[in-house]
Amino acid sequence: MEDHRLKAFCLIVEGRSFSKAADAVFLTQSAMSHLVKSLEDEFDVKLLHRRGREVHPTPAGQLLYRHARQLLDQYKKMGEDMDDLIGRVQGPLSIGVTATAAAYLLPQVFYDFSKQYAGVVLQVKVEGSEKILSDLREGRIEVGVVEGNATDFPFYSIRIAEDEIVPIVPDDHPLAVRESVSAGDLASCFLILPEAGSAAQEFLYDFFRKSGIQPEEIKVKMTAGSPELIIQMVQSGIGISFLSKWSVFRAVKEGTIKVLQISGTKLVRDFCMLSLEEAPVTAAARAFAAFVRGYRFFMPF
Repeated sequence: MEDHRLKAFCLIVEGRSFSKAADAVFLTQSAMSHLVKSLEDEFDVKLLHRRGREVHPTPAGQLLYRHARQLLDQYKKMGEDMDDLIGRVQGPLSIGVTATAAAYLLPQVFYDFSKQYAGVVLQVKVEGSEKILSDLREGRIEVGVVEGNATDFPFYSIRIAEDEIVPIVPDDHPLAVRESVSAGDLASCFLILPEAGSAAQEFLYDFFRKSGIQPEEIKVKMTAGSPELIIQMVQSGIGISFLSKWSVFRAVKEGTIKVLQISGTKLVRDFCMLSLEEAPVTAAARAFAAFVRGYRFFMPF
């Protein structure tokens, strides 16, 4: 029921670009220009002007944008309320997930959920934990899946699976033949760590601090945000690292890396599902949250 001209106009204003707006709705820039021209003809006023490579609303365009945004939000809410009334689950669902969860924990979940709820369009954003928290707070996503303890987050959170972080080394590394290693053994090696500022890096620094080793004493050879890249770098012999069991399963099975046992401890945290409220707003988000809560996850080894 919504006016596609208003939707196109809002996308242009928000992205400050005809091309970005056109790409978002799979239209040509020419088609977007025609939609805006139709609005300008109807109201007999110029709505947009260009500043360099960017598009900005005129005063009339700013007024139209405020009203259009309210109307589009009302259309969306009306559709959600009608779906709730008749028990229909459909529409877009924005989810933020960390790289490890996206690559290893959730693909089968997404597949099974999509089979059961064919009318839901999953919009998955792979991001760091802090960005996921920000997107939840700002309403850009409805559900998040991150690593950490459920009590760490300022939102409604529920533990959905265990995540054990393990030291990994190349199969020919001197530590590979040891039955167990200490924090000092690990700190004596060149390390490949998660990217700076990440929750994963802070988790590892906390482990070393509790073992009496300060972060400045650690020999960091490289940092990276991709588990796949870290595994490749460990395999090449650049250094050793720490990764989730979920992400190293394939390399361990292939025999190209070895998992070490840390003496007297395990580095365990959780995968948690986050939402602003216990019951998310949309029917699609509520269905996904209930689906994940009932899903059976098994540690890879």
